[in-house]
Amino acid sequence: MKIFKKLNKLGYIHYSATTIEELDDLPLNSAERISEQALVLRWFREKHNIKPCFDWHPTEEYRYCIYYSVNTYFQKCDFETYEEAELACLDKLIEIVKNLK
Repeated sequence: MKIFKKLNKLGYIHYSATTIEELDDLPLNSAERISEQALVLRWFREKHNIKPCFDWHPTEEYRYCIYYSVNTYFQKCDFETYEEAELACLDKLIEIVKNLK
């Protein structure tokens, strides 16, 4: 299942003028997709109190961390682009929220 369809099932309402299916089919570096994903990350912070952050490693890899309780986080360090790290992070955020329900 594609990312925006999964988000919709969690209750996220997209703001883009395009459909969920169109958003899912956009390239990862599309301005419209990047904008919508920024809103998704904000939604996770505000609605679920889950705080994702992104970083670049000196080995030229991108990573993400997710903080969703006092001492809990998940980290992944093997993505070539920021966009790939963000997409993987969104998948992990969806999994976390599903498991919290």
